[in-house]
Amino acid sequence: MKINDKPNDIILMLEDGTPSHFKLSEFANEEGVAIVNPLLLFRLELLRNALANIFKEEIWIIITDATRTQRDNERLAEKYGWADEGGAVSRHSKHLTKYGGIAVDIKAFKAKKDELAGFRGRVSQAMLGRAARDIFPYVKDDYADGHVHVDCWDRRKDDLV
Repeated sequence: MKINDKPNDIILMLEDGTPSHFKLSEFANEEGVAIVNPLLLFRLELLRNALANIFKEEIWIIITDATRTQRDNERLAEKYGWADEGGAVSRHSKHLTKYGGIAVDIKAFKAKKDELAGFRGRVSQAMLGRAARDIFPYVKDDYADGHVHVDCWDRRKDDLV
């Protein structure tokens, strides 16, 4: 038996036992700390399915940032500034471990490569943001690098089931 050198490289399961399209490692910070709220995972799957219905093809959601320690947040603020001082990083970011894994930053791509262009088409930030607003209670989609922040601070899913 080979020992897995990536212990967080496991597929996450939805609450009903269905495998998700995400691995625990996608939510981990550089030290391997990963917290994923089941509602966040559920809503990411809903978003993936909604985009697939819009585009009539498989969509990949790429997590660009998820779990953060306080030190992770401070390092980001050193680079991008604190939001209350005109920057982009919240001192009370929902990415922080104390909130229990309720936030991610994402981008989305079409899974199938465009035959003529030779690359996967990216779902625009505006389209991703619009689709996410139907599923997540908080969406921020005005970042210069094109990512979209989603979080489920409400922790409710009654209206989605």
